Amino acid sequence: MAYDANEEEQVEAFKRWWRENGVAVIGGLALAVVITLGWQWWQGQREAKAHLAGQVYAELLAKLDSAPAEARAPAERLLSDFAGTTYADLAALALARVEVEGGQADAARVRLQHLVDNGRDESIKFLARLRLARLDWGMGDAEAALRQLDTAWPEAFMAEAETLRGDLLLALKRPDEARKAYDAALAQAALLGQETGLIRLRRDDLGGSTS
Repeated sequence: MAYDANEEEQVEAFKRWWRENGVAVIGGLALAVVITLGWQWWQGQREAKAHLAGQVYAELLAKLDSAPAEARAPAERLLSDFAGTTYADLAALALARVEVEGGQADAARVRLQHLVDNGRDESIKFLARLRLARLDWGMGDAEAALRQLDTAWPEAFMAEAETLRGDLLLALKRPDEARKAYDAALAQAALLGQETGLIRLRRDDLGGSTS
């Protein structure tokens, strides 16, 4: 009977606790379920959106190779529907290429500058800066192109940036500075195991000792 009494006391204690806390417990469990389901839904939406963006970007790449004029539609869709993503940055690069090839250099320049200033992906921003420098040079402003290179370049882009710097300095009839730029490009390319043949040709054409 002592066991039965203890059991009854435990049951009564549980009933009292449930009257006082049952609603909160149910509410907490419901909230946990809602949070879990919400997270799973959000993850699913995110994955679906990323998959769709990838499909649109694949379409963009195909158009760039086969029909560049038709690449604008998927590129614009990436910029509008997937703004703030790496795919949008890549779309901006692609649109700038289409604009340059279509004789819209000014529009391409504005687009590249916006990407340099506001892009999400740092690597793409550096690539846009290189293209912007080449575009400025192609538009006849080697000094502006040179200013685009005045930034701290990551190792992966340094050889290309210094090579372009050498080309620009040579065009501006500053051969001594061009040599130094080519030397820096050669050193960085060798360090990363990158191809140095074309840089070496440029450097050898200038003669003089390496710095």
